[in-house]
Amino acid sequence: MQRPAEKHQHPAPNARSYQQLLTKLLRHGAFPQLRKIVDKTMPADLAPAIPLLLEEDRKRVLSLLIEAGKAARALLELDAADLREVIGDLDDASVAAICSSSAPDDAADLLDTLDDERRERILELLGGAQGAKLEALLEGEEETAGSLMTTQFLSLDEDLTVAQAIEAIRQAPRKDSFFYVYCTDSEGHLTGVLSLRNLILAPASARLRDTMVHSVVRCQIDSSPEEVAQIVSKYDLLSVPVVDLQNRLVGVVTVDDVIDVIQEQANEDLLHLAGVAAEERVTTPALRSFRARFPWLAINLATAFLASWVVSLFQGTIERWAALAIFMPIVAGMGGNAGTQTLTVFVRGLALGEVDWASGLRPIWKEMLVGFANGAANGILTTLVVGFWTGDWIMASILLLAMIFNLCIAGVAGGLVPLLLEKLNFDPAIASSIFVTTFTDVGGFFSFLGLATVAMHYFPHHGH
Repeated sequence: MQRPAEKHQHPAPNARSYQQLLTKLLRHGAFPQLRKIVDKTMPADLAPAIPLLLEEDRKRVLSLLIEAGKAARALLELDAADLREVIGDLDDASVAAICSSSAPDDAADLLDTLDDERRERILELLGGAQGAKLEALLEGEEETAGSLMTTQFLSLDEDLTVAQAIEAIRQAPRKDSFFYVYCTDSEGHLTGVLSLRNLILAPASARLRDTMVHSVVRCQIDSSPEEVAQIVSKYDLLSVPVVDLQNRLVGVVTVDDVIDVIQEQANEDLLHLAGVAAEERVTTPALRSFRARFPWLAINLATAFLASWVVSLFQGTIERWAALAIFMPIVAGMGGNAGTQTLTVFVRGLALGEVDWASGLRPIWKEMLVGFANGAANGILTTLVVGFWTGDWIMASILLLAMIFNLCIAGVAGGLVPLLLEKLNFDPAIASSIFVTTFTDVGGFFSFLGLATVAMHYFPHHGH
């Protein structure tokens, strides 16, 4: 379901101007003009102005949003703190009215932000079929198509004629939400689909079953949001029908909800790659940010000690060849950057279904070849710079070999770590960067200092 915390945390630049306009119209009692603004303005544009209004003004604007069927969508655009404040100022009857006037999926998302006790009270107020429908949506397992879908869709019996179908559409509520006509048999099984264009162009006397597309792209009620997003992207759909295990049509996931999923997933992955909690924002209190970040930084500290321990193994080599300390960060840093590049490609590939554990070896082999090529190319540049800078071509050659070795490690680790994490049912974006950086730091220091130790064995007087 849509999470308010994933939405805007700061008022949009025009939030203050909307607030001033709404307040001015309310003061002058210009309700017809106010109603026109609410009708013509998108909920996402009005939403940031709502928390800025005085409590009484806010209730009047919300009543107009309820009439326009936009109230829940506007409230869901608010961040969690603003939403709690706005909802807290409303009585249960007002919240029930908002849910009653909104699309079922939006109403369910709004109810999902409330505590259990208040949610139950509002469901009782809604009562009947509407309350049962919202309760069924709320019971849908999190992170599935069932939690994303709306039960407000257009389905018609496949035995209807085109003329009967068009008349049924005319009588249906909220016509603007219909992208496709889904056809079902007498038992509610999904049997076909028609675009509104094809329906209008079909002969009036034709039966729907004779004009519909029988091979319907669909998803199961327990499909993941990522799978639904992949279906929408692959087939360029505006909505995807959701069926249960008996192939009965139970709901529809519309493209706006899919876009929300993609946006939220991208935000989460970006933050997780940096070891930051998905709910953290610029306005998050310092103590909460500290608690969220500390565990990952502590793990990073432990891996840093591991890299330091590897360096300590070659303490004698560094003492005899002090110039090594100057160039150690180059090998480790280049490996870290290369590992992050590979990691980003693999995390994205996993999210889009482009790669999995079964097919992962071939992409990893490719990334190792890319690492070898990049290591050789950058290593040659480094060799030339260090060689002409210091005149020490032995060290320059060691840097070349170490960089090739470490960038190959970066390619393998950047692909293998996220695959392993997903195989173990962990989010591959959460801590992959810490482990990949550990591999490249340890690999970089070990290869560079190890090769230097070998070189000193053959050139015992070098480095003094």
